[in-house]
Amino acid sequence: MDISTLVFCGLALAAGCFVQSTVGFGMAIVAAPIVYFFEPRFVPGTITLVGLVLALINMWQYRTMLSFKGLTAAFIGRIPGTVVAGFLLLYITAESLALVLGIGVLLAVVISLMKVRLKPTPKALFWAGFASGVMGTSTSIGGPPMALVLQHAEAGKLRANLAGYFAFSCVLSLMALSATGHFSWWHFKYGMMILPAPLLATWLAYKVQHLIKAEWLRYALLVLCSVSGVIAIWQGVSPQFA
Repeated sequence: MDISTLVFCGLALAAGCFVQSTVGFGMAIVAAPIVYFFEPRFVPGTITLVGLVLALINMWQYRTMLSFKGLTAAFIGRIPGTVVAGFLLLYITAESLALVLGIGVLLAVVISLMKVRLKPTPKALFWAGFASGVMGTSTSIGGPPMALVLQHAEAGKLRANLAGYFAFSCVLSLMALSATGHFSWWHFKYGMMILPAPLLATWLAYKVQHLIKAEWLRYALLVLCSVSGVIAIWQGVSPQFA
């Protein structure tokens, strides 16, 4: 492995971890396209490993604000969402599913901007977890549905509960990737080599996050959701122009 490849991938993941540690999610949105450019084999296995470590750190950092009881419905919804996505992909292309989901995310952002308040009820969290499972399986970016439901939570609770959800999701993903041969000792080894840069960025994020106002945090969430929606739509339409 070329050392410059590791450096660039490490910097991309550091940038993604900084964003996720301050906003609550966004690591994959920021890092995945850059990492894929330099080393496609790191996607999704190595990125998911870094995401799990980041989620566990954020869970510990905000442990007093974490509510596993509140996340139970999202955990339950995540599992059938993943199964449904796998089933759908047997009959429709990943690009078609990504296109539909991307449009759905953008519509949800528009609704949020219209001051419609999405409350994190158990029912809403279940369907957010379900949508996250479908979107994460088809596009590798599953954070937006959960972020949209939790966007009005206090900053610490938002970060804590998103971290708890992502830790659960990453474990599921790594189990599936391992079972299908897409996560191995090779991915783990290079993930550990890259990890110091993301950890440093996470530490820096903790030092500056108190400067971010609650309203800024919410709009940052909506911007990241919009970006993920656009990426999903692009994944859906780009093959037509290939």
